[in-house]
Amino acid sequence: MSRMLGTIAPHPMTPGAALGATLLSAFLDLSTLHADGWGYARTAAADDSLLVRTGLTPAHDAPLVESAEVSLIYLRFASAGTAVAPENLQPFVADDVAFAHNGALVPRAHALDTLTTRERDGLRGTTDSEVYFAVVRRELRSSVSPESGIAAAVVRVRELYPSACLNAMLIVDGTLVVVHCPGTVDPPLPAFARRGVAQAHLPPGHDDAYNVLATTVLPTGARVVATSGVDTAGWERLADDAVHVFERDGSARSIPL
Repeated sequence: MSRMLGTIAPHPMTPGAALGATLLSAFLDLSTLHADGWGYARTAAADDSLLVRTGLTPAHDAPLVESAEVSLIYLRFASAGTAVAPENLQPFVADDVAFAHNGALVPRAHALDTLTTRERDGLRGTTDSEVYFAVVRRELRSSVSPESGIAAAVVRVRELYPSACLNAMLIVDGTLVVVHCPGTVDPPLPAFARRGVAQAHLPPGHDDAYNVLATTVLPTGARVVATSGVDTAGWERLADDAVHVFERDGSARSIPL
């Protein structure tokens, strides 16, 4: 139930330079509601290591100053029953892959039961998203391309959770990979109400468009993909039920699920 924003730029840029102050501030403003921590994963070049910074402090105070060509920013809204703790913050980074997921896989045990003992032992936290990531990494190890491996993982998880939102953003091999698989689940309006935010006062897109991902190329030259909550007027909605790959040179491709 969190918010995600992925960026890929033709050269290293800070989030402020890539997104512009208005868009970055609008996204970070969502942390008033999505207030359970933040994360920033990035890589400056295709052959550079992935770096990640996370925190439980207010996202507006997050030191998002490092330059990157590919980056993910994540604002957490914790699912019921999962602790607000550092080990549960995304993006997760392992095996040279960064991963963030928006959605809730309930019950978590369905996906957990598909993991090997070794895969279970590698989990750090208690989120269903980390289990999803473990399935993705398994499929990536035997795939011919990142998108085919990720697609195979999404299909496996969809079999377990027919209606769940499986939207995800990844950094793989210096590319931005986006899963747009919104499912049919309703927006979590009761969860927002429990935090004292009535439907009339929710941020934009916190309605039937809650699990829609959209993209555009900004005047800075950076491509951005974002969940709802910021002004996406004039942006292109990503095709549903597909894995989308965005490259530094501006090219893009997708495969259906």
